[in-house]
Amino acid sequence: MIQSREEQRRMNTSANPLYEQWQLTPPSLSAPSVLYALAPVGIGTPLVESMTSYIARLAEAHCVFPGVLMRKIIVPFAESHLMGMQGSTAMDIRDGKATGAFNSAHHRARNIVNALESLTRQRGLHALTMLPWAEVFPLFGLIRTDRAWCPCCLEEWRTSGHMIYEPLLWAVQAVKICVQHGCRLETHCPKCTKASYWLTWRGLPGYCTHCHQWLGMSLGRPEENEPEMLWLKWCAEQVGTLLALVPTLADVPSRARIDEGLPALLEQISQGRKMTFARLVGLSDKMVGSWFYLRQLPSVENLLRMCFAVNLSLYDFLLGKQQITCTLRSEGTPYLWDRRSRRSAQGFWKSAQVRERLEEIAMSEEMPPPSLKTVVHSLGGDPDDLKKYHPIPCQTISDRYAAYMNTKKMMTEQQHCKEVQDAVRQLIEQNIPPTGRNVALILTKPGILRSSVVREARRAAIREGEGLNMENR
Repeated sequence: MIQSREEQRRMNTSANPLYEQWQLTPPSLSAPSVLYALAPVGIGTPLVESMTSYIARLAEAHCVFPGVLMRKIIVPFAESHLMGMQGSTAMDIRDGKATGAFNSAHHRARNIVNALESLTRQRGLHALTMLPWAEVFPLFGLIRTDRAWCPCCLEEWRTSGHMIYEPLLWAVQAVKICVQHGCRLETHCPKCTKASYWLTWRGLPGYCTHCHQWLGMSLGRPEENEPEMLWLKWCAEQVGTLLALVPTLADVPSRARIDEGLPALLEQISQGRKMTFARLVGLSDKMVGSWFYLRQLPSVENLLRMCFAVNLSLYDFLLGKQQITCTLRSEGTPYLWDRRSRRSAQGFWKSAQVRERLEEIAMSEEMPPPSLKTVVHSLGGDPDDLKKYHPIPCQTISDRYAAYMNTKKMMTEQQHCKEVQDAVRQLIEQNIPPTGRNVALILTKPGILRSSVVREARRAAIREGEGLNMENR
């Protein structure tokens, strides 16, 4: 049968369909990050995460302690890859006392930002520190040395399933309260009464670094000292506003803004008279003079005091586009600055109210008993004043706390000695030499062998085991 050319072409087309041409060139892929690209919490909000909290969460995501992550990954990477970084070894956590610098405008904060941005491929990590404000905020008095937290926020986040973290706002020393709950930030664990540093070897957001207990709790009614709480809330809101603006800042504020703003305020409030200005805003003459004559930067707290006294927001002073205009508040404000000096001047610490409170604490059966430092912190006073005016209850509180700590130490040592002796007996039964190394492999905390009491308990257990072997022979 003879087919036409059209039919042959149609058959060939159906038998051999045409496919699209594939591009066999492999696509270019960016190199993977060394660490997980963990996203920070709260970027662009007043409760943006702090750098120390981010490091702790990053370590948790890799199932290691923060100290291990810093020493084994971050510090070696900074030394070998980021040339020109000074003090990379200073990023080691050690005892944690200096880790607050990771949240500040210190060069350690810049180093850790550069290292983590390279390791995680996350950008904008400078927003987790005070680096954007390095030219207008001095390092002194900027970041707390010890951790601070809002127990209500932590408890609320855990109940709702929210990510547990520590906002940068809590690290700023000028921030004393939580705006959401109206309660003061806590700095001492409610269980062991100890303060802790921002980042420790085994630290975890929301938990005490000493007793590892949960720090969140639901508190009762907030404090009702309305003028003071209004001032403290205003401070927290002002700092939170600045932290939320960091991702959208086109230009970081410069020192020139301070140099221009201070003379403008001085002229409007006191017609250029510095001593009058200091008196009106409730600051010392010497301090105000150092701003103008020595060109020292005002601390964050003093900037807030000055702005509050002249009815000016911190944003308008540092970032405002318009010319600064301000007026002195009608109500007096200097009395708000220092609660301790105000109470001392009124004879507050001599009062029977304070003595009765101290006697009540000294005679209470609360366990564990609070230390005198914790009591002073709760009252907001000065330890020297309390010891001077109420020596007997203060000494009773100190003695009771010291006795509790001694008893606790003895009980802990007894537990450690028993654990070591059990480990020695177990090794002897298995015909394994009870050397310090072999005993340490069995212990839950090998570090307890550093104690001289525990080492003596190990030696006594060895002598006892040798005596039993001699009798059996």
